[in-house]
Amino acid sequence: MADEFLRQNFRITPNSQQAPIQIAGSSTFGRYQKIGSGLTYNMFLSEGWLINFAGYKKFIELNSFVSSCRGLFKSVRGNFMLAVAGSLVYRIESSYSVTQLSGSLETSSGEVFMDENLNGQICIVDGLNAYIYNYTTFSAVTKQTGGPLGTSLVPNYVSFHNTFFLLGNASSTSNGARWYVYKYATATTITEQTDLALSTKPDSAIAVRRLPGQANNVLVFGKTVCEIWTAVGGLQNYRRNSSVNIDYGCISVSTISSSDQYTAWLAVNEDNKPAIMVFSGEGIQRISTDGIDYLLSSIQEPEKSTALFFRQDGHLFYQLTFYGTKDEITIVYDFNTQRFFNLSDYNSDYHPARDMVYFNNRLFFASLKNGCIYETSTDITVYNENLISNSNAWDSALIHVIPRTRICESIRRPDSSRFIANSFVFTMAQGDDPNVTGLSLNYSFEDTMITELDVKMITENGQEMITEDSLPNTGTIGNPMNLTYQPRIDMSISKDSGITWSNYVSRGLNPVGQRQNIITYNNLGRSNDLTIKLRFWGLSSFVVTDGIVEVY
Repeated sequence: MADEFLRQNFRITPNSQQAPIQIAGSSTFGRYQKIGSGLTYNMFLSEGWLINFAGYKKFIELNSFVSSCRGLFKSVRGNFMLAVAGSLVYRIESSYSVTQLSGSLETSSGEVFMDENLNGQICIVDGLNAYIYNYTTFSAVTKQTGGPLGTSLVPNYVSFHNTFFLLGNASSTSNGARWYVYKYATATTITEQTDLALSTKPDSAIAVRRLPGQANNVLVFGKTVCEIWTAVGGLQNYRRNSSVNIDYGCISVSTISSSDQYTAWLAVNEDNKPAIMVFSGEGIQRISTDGIDYLLSSIQEPEKSTALFFRQDGHLFYQLTFYGTKDEITIVYDFNTQRFFNLSDYNSDYHPARDMVYFNNRLFFASLKNGCIYETSTDITVYNENLISNSNAWDSALIHVIPRTRICESIRRPDSSRFIANSFVFTMAQGDDPNVTGLSLNYSFEDTMITELDVKMITENGQEMITEDSLPNTGTIGNPMNLTYQPRIDMSISKDSGITWSNYVSRGLNPVGQRQNIITYNNLGRSNDLTIKLRFWGLSSFVVTDGIVEVY
């Protein structure tokens, strides 16, 4: 079958060999690039094919004067969303009308945490205070006072469980090991029921999270240890499991997130560098590889991080973002394929999602980069920064092409001998982009080649190709050469495991209806270590599978 495929699609050099190229692959995060060069940006695997990750569009602008949206929560019982931007709290109805609630938080930055109880109360925690909003009475956002608040308790995290609000503690005093159980008091207040304490290690009880699928169990997070507690009723309410603990704590409570099966977080202890840990009904599991652990150890501001679980097209993802100015990276783990991928915004910086909720049959997230709520879906194939309600006045410069990139694993012979890469061919879907209305005849993407000396790329007619900077704009719909829009594939090669790269050679993709699906590159040159990078530029979706390089 492979021989017939080669005969039909490109020439076969006598005595040549077929080297498979894993285009449909994940980010491998090798400890060194020579070990693993594979990287995949803004795409993921589905049924063995590489497809586009979800795009997003700006849906609601809450506050244009703040640098980020601090939190987003869906009230199941109230059927609305609650969002925090700056110090203000907003209620978003199912009709998407927005109401700014009376009352405000005493802080204006940093992630907030929210949960609701059975009495119409939503508790908001901002790392300094706890607040209650009662949606049945439409009351103001009310700061909670009295008891341990402001003294032994600095509210750091909130989770609802068995009729109670469970509060983690950010106190840096000797009281920091305590965590607190709060119950309903009045329509706008809660009161302390019990205080408990971590005891496995001298630690701080920074967060408490109910465990999915375990009705009576919660996980109490310290900075170097986690303990499992069980609701037992009575005056004490909870009892620690004295036979089991997790010898990893949490470096950032914002990275704690749960799905219907798992609880994951960025973990650390006194003896080990950061790792990604997952707790399920089967116990604790470390999902980060040695390459991921090395990446995490290089993060300079790990406290500036956030994470979320979401399900997209049947895949369950855990998305982890570091948004410090020295880091700016987002990685995502797909539990279906057990693979990691990279995500980014249109500038190839960190992805802006913080807190994701499913509301009105749509998936929304709060933005780390402005005071807005975005809708996200794989049916959205661009990054659209225009406000949806202003669709009659959209700025095309704010509709960005998603930077989708695949760096394949290197091709090497077992004896490291040199070879000539004659042809590279792979299969992808074409002819389905509705944005293509015609093709320019003034610019040719086809029949380009790379010299064996890696000096320049030339056409078969001997004309030097223009540089990457002269190609149609890779960031937005805008086109500096005034060409008709045409999606394309850009290919670059490296002969030192991805340290340095050639300039790009481009292949224009077919207009609607022309669905020939073979992409071919010729004359990739001589090397003993060949790495191929593919960049997928266009406004529509991409569906790509593995390829073959003919070497001799």
